[in-house]
Amino acid sequence: MRRHEDGFTLLEIMAVVMLIGILTLIAIASFTNSSRAASHIACLHNQRILNDAVTMYRLDHDGAIPTDFDELKPYARDVNKVRKCPADGTPLVLNTTTGEVTCPNHPND
Repeated sequence: MRRHEDGFTLLEIMAVVMLIGILTLIAIASFTNSSRAASHIACLHNQRILNDAVTMYRLDHDGAIPTDFDELKPYARDVNKVRKCPADGTPLVLNTTTGEVTCPNHPND
């Protein structure tokens, strides 16, 4: 006589839970890497905005380099917002010799 079983065995449930756990770990790792990359790109975007503002400032002031970010307010919207790295809020650096805006977190970009 054949026995009819209803439901799942403990081994089957454990296998499904383990598979869901592995997929969750992969998704979390992927999300972390994506978030890090997005912050990096947002920082590059902020640097680009400020470097363009420096260029416009220099065009209007006969090649003079601004001494601080406040002088760039007429040339870029939300200067106070874009002068920080989105990754951790580190302030961007304005080199008053070259006029280049850089990020301490991403020195080679």
